[in-house]
Amino acid sequence: MRRLPALIAAALGLACGYGFTRYPTETSTAAPVSVTTSDDAPESTAAQNTSAPRTPRVRASTSGTAHPLLARAAGLPTPPLPPAQKSGVSLLDELRQRAERGDAAAAAEWLERDARCYAMMPFTPDAGATLPTPGFARAARSGRSRLSGVATDVSAAAQIEDDAQRSSALASAQQRLLDECRGYVPQPPQVRYAFGELAARLGTDKDFWKFINDPPFAAGYSRDTEQAIDWARRAPAMVYERAVRGDAEAALALGIAYAIDRPRELDGGGNASRPLVAAIGNDPLQAYRWLNVYLRANPAAQQSPLAQALLNRIGADLSAQQRAEAANWVP
Repeated sequence: MRRLPALIAAALGLACGYGFTRYPTETSTAAPVSVTTSDDAPESTAAQNTSAPRTPRVRASTSGTAHPLLARAAGLPTPPLPPAQKSGVSLLDELRQRAERGDAAAAAEWLERDARCYAMMPFTPDAGATLPTPGFARAARSGRSRLSGVATDVSAAAQIEDDAQRSSALASAQQRLLDECRGYVPQPPQVRYAFGELAARLGTDKDFWKFINDPPFAAGYSRDTEQAIDWARRAPAMVYERAVRGDAEAALALGIAYAIDRPRELDGGGNASRPLVAAIGNDPLQAYRWLNVYLRANPAAQQSPLAQALLNRIGADLSAQQRAEAANWVP
């Protein structure tokens, strides 16, 4: 996942033409803040890129015009779908037909099943091979493969201490996935992205945050430049729209993204999104506003200490008057 923020930041620059600068603050070299996030990466991209991407500076709107995050996404059409092609798995094809008719639940299920089959592509053995194959067992136990995130039985099997029991459980998991994905042919990246956006827009809260925290791009992201550009414009606006409607988690996500300059500062789990941090530039005033919105609604929530820590950290960048006004600001 750590390669993704760099792609998002670069895509945002292509989309918006912004120059990449860091917001100069006295706390820019502070120790990482503990935030919860998923860092599940495909096995093929296990090498992590720890360079800190630069993010565009976005200032708060002080006029009656649209908020910058909304203005950035203005005019974006619904992500297009390429012509249908057979996936080789009948259930995936049925789910696609339902999703194309606007069924968000079908789109979400298609995404889950397609992710499993895509992750299994390197682990399809020759006929007659003994299961679990060495590569599958290594990937399951290492935790670096996307298999760990998309197939819960694989993750559970890998945690079994007894060698024989673990091998048997992994063999069963691999066989199940092979049966589920037999004949699988991956779809163009536009399909996965379009269904991810549909599920986020019309589906559950879980579907929404999946789209924000783990954008539906192919492993390695090399084929998904157009989708990354679209996401960098669309996703921040989607979070903003939820936040102004009173969604506390969206307010916290905005506060974190505005407060943190470098995605690598996110070193824990939860609803903190590395991609969103890369797509939204530093703005201490906006961060102070949204973090206070979250704290007023959730003074004793699990993430409240994090929000307060960030407020303390960025407060030095604001005047006393700015802090006072931001503390009582209402979207």
